[in-house]
Amino acid sequence: MILLTSPDVPGGRVEITVYGDLDRAAGAELRRMLTGPGGSGEPGGIGAATVELDLAHVSFLDCAGARALLGADEHLRGLGRELVVLRPSRPVLRLLGLLGFASHLVIRYPGEVAGATCTSPGH
Repeated sequence: MILLTSPDVPGGRVEITVYGDLDRAAGAELRRMLTGPGGSGEPGGIGAATVELDLAHVSFLDCAGARALLGADEHLRGLGRELVVLRPSRPVLRLLGLLGFASHLVIRYPGEVAGATCTSPGH
């Protein structure tokens, strides 16, 4: 299940929380939420400058879900926006690390200073 947990403020930030599995089906739902029904990002997609994706409650992540995260990041960057992965669960972090995706995504944990990331330099 994917829930918009804070208001979508154009130019601001929005938080989306994912519960359960982040697999092919949930990845497609996430893409629709971010890009809107037509897939273009406008209108109907998230308008916030920063999308914070809370993955603390994700118990399972497969390759399709991981690709959806990377695709969402690329889509938002193309629009001049940012995707931030918040509090990834252990299974999420493990697979993102194994696939090498953790070095491409902005990942933040509780207590980190805003602007701090766990990405490689030059990202």
